[in-house]
Amino acid sequence: MKVIKCTAVVIIILCGLTVQGQDTWYGAMSGLHFMYNPAFTGAAGKPEMRLSSYSFLPGNGYGLRSVYGSYNDYSSSLHGGVGIWLSDDMLGDVMNDFRAGSTYAYHLRAGRDLYFSAGLTASLVHRGIRAGSVILPEDIDPFLGYTGISSEAITSGNITLFDLGAGITVSRGAWYGGFAVMHLTEPWLSDRHQDHNRLKRLYSLNAGTSFEPGGSSLTVTPSVSLHLQYGNIVTYLGAELLFREIMCGLALWHEGNGFTAAEPALGWDTGTAKIILSYSYILSGGNSVIKGTAIVKAGLSICFNNVEKSRVVHVIKLPEL
Repeated sequence: MKVIKCTAVVIIILCGLTVQGQDTWYGAMSGLHFMYNPAFTGAAGKPEMRLSSYSFLPGNGYGLRSVYGSYNDYSSSLHGGVGIWLSDDMLGDVMNDFRAGSTYAYHLRAGRDLYFSAGLTASLVHRGIRAGSVILPEDIDPFLGYTGISSEAITSGNITLFDLGAGITVSRGAWYGGFAVMHLTEPWLSDRHQDHNRLKRLYSLNAGTSFEPGGSSLTVTPSVSLHLQYGNIVTYLGAELLFREIMCGLALWHEGNGFTAAEPALGWDTGTAKIILSYSYILSGGNSVIKGTAIVKAGLSICFNNVEKSRVVHVIKLPEL
């Protein structure tokens, strides 16, 4: 009975850290498009590899960080895009959520300048809990200090589950839009099937375009997105500018609980490789404990040359920062 009680306490505390079974918000969809919506797989028309690292609330010492990696390409023989992705959310020294999946998107030309794509992603979700890092009040002895007696009785809580997601996109000229529903299986993240332990469905809606003012060498890429999960709404509005090899951007995002942040970003684009750095600063919704910088992101993107450009159905210019 003591084991069950201790395990329940740990699971409840950790699930509170993950905001009641919701996904981690990375500050933007940039670079993560086909993880949020598999229909964007292969949309760039050339092979791309991305690596990103995130630090959340770095000034508060919580140890919340994430890493992300992906690769995707367009295949003419498959009439669409294929890709793989992985992410690892490390919630301090106690728990991590590791996810890895593969995606496919079928690209269809529906008119002279109208294109559709439909995508599907299949993934594995693994939640790992390091019981040895958990310290409960019963582990502290006033004379002996830390004993670890009750923590040793805690079950590991590790669990691995299967998940699915689907999405569609529509594009015409430089304009595009997409809608996706992720976590179709709504996997349980614990053996204890309680509502806060379930990964709820994530609904994503986004749109954007790109243009060159006055035919100059300056490219502007505005975008907007909306995410709904378990009653929480996140809205995002941003714009990026590319002038020769220099990229810069500014975005605002707001969560339904009142958390609002501004995200300036800077990058360097050589055509083959892109290096980016962005900060999300809390504007409102923070308190004496949570304040200052919300998210710090560093990323690397490598594009491999695609000599068979004619095979691409339609290229979508997605935000990079």
